[in-house]
Amino acid sequence: MNIGKLDEKCPKCGCKDKTMTRKFHSEFQAHATTKSLVCSECGYMFVTCEDEK
Repeated sequence: MNIGKLDEKCPKCGCKDKTMTRKFHSEFQAHATTKSLVCSECGYMFVTCEDEK
């Protein structure tokens, strides 16, 4: 994931607050991949797990 996405304003509502969900790997609890990065206000999807592939 591009770290610049974390500070980016939402194109729909202009909010900078985001919620990130991660998928933890079962055998290594310390390792995770990003599932999604969404705007906390309107739900705009910045990143999904399909974007990283």
